[in-house]
This record gives sequence, C-alpha cells and structure tokens, in this order.
Amino acid sequence: MDNGSNFRSRQLAIICARLGIALIHARPYHAAGKGKIERYFRTCRQQLLAPLEAQGIPDLDTLNRRFRSWLEAEYHHRPHRGLDGEIPLDRWARTAGQIRYPDPGIDLERMFLFEVSRKVSKARTVSLHSRIYEVDPVLQGQTVTLRYDPAAPPARPLLVVHDGKPAGIATLLDLHANTEVRRGSPGLRFGPLEDDPETP
Repeated sequence: MDNGSNFRSRQLAIICARLGIALIHARPYHAAGKGKIERYFRTCRQQLLAPLEAQGIPDLDTLNRRFRSWLEAEYHHRPHRGLDGEIPLDRWARTAGQIRYPDPGIDLERMFLFEVSRKVSKARTVSLHSRIYEVDPVLQGQTVTLRYDPAAPPARPLLVVHDGKPAGIATLLDLHANTEVRRGSPGLRFGPLEDDPETP
C-alpha cells in the first residue's frame, strides 16, 4: 500500500492481523513499488472518470453503478501490458486457485470491529466518543479493550476484552443504577459470551 495517511491506521493494522494479512507499505518516494496501482488509477481517470465528468455525475450510487459496469464490461476484457498481453479475466481464471479465502466459520463482522484501550474508573465506567459506558464492577481500575462498530448506534453494547479474554459488555451509563452499586464490590464472573469467538 501507499504511505499516505488514508492508507495508514492502527485499526487497519489490527484488522489485517486478525485476518492473517500482511500489511506492507511502499517505501517513501519509491514509485516503482506502487507502479501497478498507480497505473490502474490512471486508467480509471482516463477511461472512466473523464467521460463521466463531461456528462455529470448526479450521485455516488450512479458513480458506483457506472464503475461496476466499466470494470466488468471493459476493463476486465482488454489486454494488459502488465499481464504480458493477457486480459485480466483470463489471468484470474488461470491463477484463482492460489487465492486464500477466509475460513467460512469466521465472523467477519466481528473481525472488522474497531478497538481502543480504556482504564475503568472507580465508578466502573469508561468513555468512548464523549459517551459514558458502564462495565462489570470487577474491572474497576483495570485497563480494558473496547471493541465496537463505529457505524452502530450509541446504544448498542460494546464488547469488552481484558487480558486478551472476553470480559462481558459495556452499556450506556444508567446514572440511577450506577449510584446503587457498592464501590469495590465483586462483580459477576465473566468469561466468553455466547457465540463470541476467542479474541485474538
């Protein structure tokens, strides 16, 4: 991948590690390492975007439809110098057996969850994006990992991981219920949630 900021993030590195993907960035100012993708971008600009800009693109859905149509009907059926004159569709058919697919049993939705570390307060709370969540009292003073979908509604519980093991969930703070909790009291024993895979 490129070294640009949009290609570098801790979350991307975590997700790749979970899926067993090696994330390799091109050396700065080493154009040859990015030649193939840069050539593809140029082809997209010349063959797809230039004609569309003249016609106007009303919305993103239209652009996506035109892109898929161009990719399947034109790009995949033209000989490529980088493929020694082969068309991409033929090269794919010849080498597709080398592609490693994820295990069908993997919960991909959970693999793509974001994660952050937080220290649990004495009030057994943690904060995320200016919202306060409560966790099991047994985690008071501990550093935990919150795993969440950034696109999910705030009320959706967050998965909590402690010392590499599932440790229940974090829910939006209920101020009234939280005041009734005895500080320092042991919480429920925690372990893997039902159908929650082992955390890597």
